[in-house]
Amino acid sequence: MFKPCYMLLALLMLSGCARLAQDQPAVATADPSADGGAESVAQSDAPVLPMSPLDPALQHNELEAMPDLWQRIRTQMHIPVPARADVKREIAFYASKQKFFNEVSARAEPYLYLIVTELEKRRMPLELALLPIVESAYNPAAQGNGPAGLWQMVPQTARNFGLTVQSGYDGRKDALSSTVAVLDYLQHLHDSLGNDWLNAVAAYNTGEGRIMAAVARNKARGKATDYWSLQIPGRFVQTMPKWLAMIQLIKSPDAYQLELPVIANKPAVGKTRIAGAVQLQQVADLAGISLSKLKTLNPGFRLAMTPKGKDFPLLLPLSAIDDFERQQHLLKKVTVVQAAEPQKTQKRSYKVRNGDSLGSIAAKNHTSVKTLRQLNRLKSDQLKVGQVLQLPAVKSSEQALARSSRKAQTYQVKAGESLWTIAQKLRIDSEELRLFNQLQSGVHLQPGQSLQVPASVTTTVKRKTADNKLTPKHTVIKGDSLDRIARKYKIKLTDLLKWNQLQADSKLTPGQQLLLAPKRRQS
Repeated sequence: MFKPCYMLLALLMLSGCARLAQDQPAVATADPSADGGAESVAQSDAPVLPMSPLDPALQHNELEAMPDLWQRIRTQMHIPVPARADVKREIAFYASKQKFFNEVSARAEPYLYLIVTELEKRRMPLELALLPIVESAYNPAAQGNGPAGLWQMVPQTARNFGLTVQSGYDGRKDALSSTVAVLDYLQHLHDSLGNDWLNAVAAYNTGEGRIMAAVARNKARGKATDYWSLQIPGRFVQTMPKWLAMIQLIKSPDAYQLELPVIANKPAVGKTRIAGAVQLQQVADLAGISLSKLKTLNPGFRLAMTPKGKDFPLLLPLSAIDDFERQQHLLKKVTVVQAAEPQKTQKRSYKVRNGDSLGSIAAKNHTSVKTLRQLNRLKSDQLKVGQVLQLPAVKSSEQALARSSRKAQTYQVKAGESLWTIAQKLRIDSEELRLFNQLQSGVHLQPGQSLQVPASVTTTVKRKTADNKLTPKHTVIKGDSLDRIARKYKIKLTDLLKWNQLQADSKLTPGQQLLLAPKRRQS
């Protein structure tokens, strides 16, 4: 179905899902020196770590009768785990993280059955069901700098495989739809790269073109093209030992004194569809679940309402599906005021007045000084009265969202605040707050700047003052570092370390929660 073309190599190298670490020297994955000594050897002659006995002849009814999904996965594993030093290090690290596996199991519980049965239907390795542990700690709402969702797909790859990624909805965060797209992609990679699943997973993380080029080089030199024989720069092979460590730990948890919480071997959620602009609170009420539960299952919806237009997938607890579909006609569609030219950008300009500065103009017009400098090609910050500055264009669809039917109240920005911290304080999605105020993505707020806040949100905040005493937290995703987290939330690294009792060289684990402020005492 897919025909790789070498002319696409440069483009495909950009399609990997993971964020990459700083440059490291190139190493062959089969080179023992790459991983610390004689223990790390090529796959062809590496000793394989011990594993639980498997029964490849299990019938479907036997699989369905198993009480635990981990057991169902374990009994169908066949990918060997080599006794390499880098794999052993990851096994030792994760084997000591019982709390991590407890939290991962809780997050995986709604989705794991759907993923396992989809893999079985396609006759793909069950080990692939463990990839989201490494990618996102099984958090469908995980958002990196580009990648997002359970599988941490980048936007272009997601669109290439049929997912919708737009301002009001991100299909990468729909656990079921993203799984279908990722498995389609992984099957394509497997078929294109020598029918090698390790090559497929490596290409998924580092870019199809990079692995394709490595395979082509080995073929030209008469060398083997399995993953361990390829020459791949060291910075691109970090996911593989983590994934192989997960395979080994799930295969033989008892050997590592690890207790995997039981996940019932039955569906926990079902899929339906919803069309038109509908308030999520209405959907939750009709389904008989809380709004927070609805958002947890459907983090792809970025705003307080579903997008207008085509229908979208919706995950609900299995027990709520029938009642919801029977009463769905009762949902009231939200009227969204459309701009004169939907989906087009509207040019804006500003004439400089006496007393204006770039900073004050940026604050008034919801943009940044850096953006104004770049847009107007300014070589200095000196302005002339009467000078006309071009302002960033705003999509009319974003303006329409900002002019939705809710009345707004005003919030004045304080020193050191960001959209994220304000959104946390007001209990609103930061993306919704950005669109409501027609702000550019990544804008830096100025002290004293006024933000419009939906009245329904400020009312809710007043009702939940006690809840706002909760200490804000950040959930670690793959690629995070302590320094990057501190810069993101505009806090001192020393404070972040102190609040979380960490050292500067502490290793972070996907799914780990970090305090972003001193823990408040109970009154």
